[in-house]
Amino acid sequence: MSFNKPIKFLFCFVFAAATLFSCKGQKKDNFPRPVGYVNDFEKIFSASEVKFLDSIISDFDRRTTNQLSVITIDSSMVRKTDFDNYIVKIHNAWGVGQKGKNNGILIGLSKGYRHMRISNGYGIEKIISDAETKTIIDSVFIPFFKKDLYFEGTLQGLKTIMSRLENR
Repeated sequence: MSFNKPIKFLFCFVFAAATLFSCKGQKKDNFPRPVGYVNDFEKIFSASEVKFLDSIISDFDRRTTNQLSVITIDSSMVRKTDFDNYIVKIHNAWGVGQKGKNNGILIGLSKGYRHMRISNGYGIEKIISDAETKTIIDSVFIPFFKKDLYFEGTLQGLKTIMSRLENR
């Protein structure tokens, strides 16, 4: 019996050391890092489309201080059942919106999952409710996406959101 205690201790020590060393160098949150306003991890936009979308979002940010960001999610990044929660967590991790104003919107979409989510900061929810966001998804984004026109749908969706934010 006394022989088992040292074995258990040794096993626990080796397990703890292996866990510690295996985590070294990993990102704490396991989220991708943003590369701009548009983060196309699913590669559904061309380089010129990313640049164009990025420029109109950047201009909007300068004019209004409201921050928008787009992320496309490859199915290897998250399970479909966790997609909505993942977008909210990325929104918070990336800090989309100004601190104290919470005036950011993260638009997350996955062509592979045929799913999208718009995460509004609390400051934005006073201007665009979650119900209005759902209407924008259904009436603007989705009709284009159903035709495989992801750039056009994203552009029109962004323009609709920007217009609503500027006109209130």
